[in-house]
Amino acid sequence: MITIGTTPQKYTPAFNPVVFSLTSDNYSQPDFKFVADVYSGDGQLLATLKYQPQAVGTDPVTIDVSRILYELVSADYCKLNEVVSPSIVVTSGGALSDYSVQFGEQYNNVIYANLASYSGYIFNGAINGLRLPFFNHTGYLNNRWLTRFARQVARKRDSIMMSLMQSDVTAITGFDLKIYDLAGTNIYSTTISNPYNSLSASNNRLLHLHIGFDYLYSRLAFSSTIYNTAAYYTLQPIGGSVCQIDLYSLCERFPGTRLHFLNELGGFDSFNFTLDTKQTQTTERKTYQRQPVNKATGYDSTNKRFEVLTRNYYSTYTEKQKLISDYLTDTESRMLAELLKSPLVYMETDASVYGGAGNILIPVTLTTTEWEIKKGKTDKLFNLELDVEMGFENVAQVI
Repeated sequence: MITIGTTPQKYTPAFNPVVFSLTSDNYSQPDFKFVADVYSGDGQLLATLKYQPQAVGTDPVTIDVSRILYELVSADYCKLNEVVSPSIVVTSGGALSDYSVQFGEQYNNVIYANLASYSGYIFNGAINGLRLPFFNHTGYLNNRWLTRFARQVARKRDSIMMSLMQSDVTAITGFDLKIYDLAGTNIYSTTISNPYNSLSASNNRLLHLHIGFDYLYSRLAFSSTIYNTAAYYTLQPIGGSVCQIDLYSLCERFPGTRLHFLNELGGFDSFNFTLDTKQTQTTERKTYQRQPVNKATGYDSTNKRFEVLTRNYYSTYTEKQKLISDYLTDTESRMLAELLKSPLVYMETDASVYGGAGNILIPVTLTTTEWEIKKGKTDKLFNLELDVEMGFENVAQVI
């Protein structure tokens, strides 16, 4: 008989170990093996794993299925607010998946399948190894946002997406939105309903809320007086933790650049680099020399030009930018450390620069890899200059 000793948490980060321990009282049978059939939430068999028992047969065998399961999640759910219009609340979109594992035994060349099983959820997280032992999914369900920075700064026009996990036992009934003026007076309150409260739909287990201030203004139609006097606003699942967005109130000398980046909990945080952006370009060429038609001078007298003798048969160029932040708070300094380790970063850009309309998201690669996490108490005024490459290699003509 198979006995499952330890299991992962019901909601567990996909890129950390997803570990089970197993024992069996049949370990002494000839050619004994533990068998684990790993299934996606829709019942597709992903892999069958087999493990030998320990040298001391009564000792548990440890099985880690994370390398199989993390293929079930993706990070393609970062979207601008206007893209999901008219919705404010949307479902996971790849940020979470359900799965199951069926455990059995094999001996005497016979497989005895599905003697014990476990079902759970994985989300698109990769939690820091020092924080992982203290992660408890129950503190996040219907409660905490998937960010370590629940208070952020944004301009009214900025796109913002906050995410959280929803229990499969009790659904979130709604989200309380409150807007405050500079004196801290509540000038507007409403509850945003949760349309995804089915407990059986796995896609409802993680929700994204699109809460940029201008977007909320367009969807909720509160008055222009409230819009003009707003200094900050808060949002919380009913009975849960608060996130606060402070509205940027300083004069903008430059358009600034906004980055959206995947954090370790699977949400997307955002940050504005508000000072001037420096643009550069790197070009790579491969050439060869050819012989001129006019071997004496290389001059084409008919067309009155010299022949092109250096032939560029491979030319590519990469666009780069240096983003410069304003002076940072201690919290923003820690937030930018999260940015520098992020595997996925989007730059929010005005599409008119490229001939389009509205704003678009462009993937970028951070070439700055080191950041000293400074503190205002000891380092006084400090900022960050961040080098990024646009996520495309462009080609030029072959001549």
